[in-house]
Amino acid sequence: MAIATITRKLLNALKHSRTQHRLYQDPRFHDPHLLKDIGLRWEQGQLVSIHGVEEPSQRNQRHQAETRDAYEKCPHCGSSLA
Repeated sequence: MAIATITRKLLNALKHSRTQHRLYQDPRFHDPHLLKDIGLRWEQGQLVSIHGVEEPSQRNQRHQAETRDAYEKCPHCGSSLA
């Protein structure tokens, strides 16, 4: 009788642990504020980045524009050098 009780309690504890672990891993059950802190949001049933995904070509173009601006403006006062 005691072994059955211990076994039942152990199985219940394992089931509870597995359920909690699954809930922790599933982002659908996370608080929206927590997701925002991570940089994610729900959009049409899917998790997406708040900042969006940048293609490498866009990143390269932005870097070129920033570099060009750095050489065309004075680093101290910001006035145009051309």
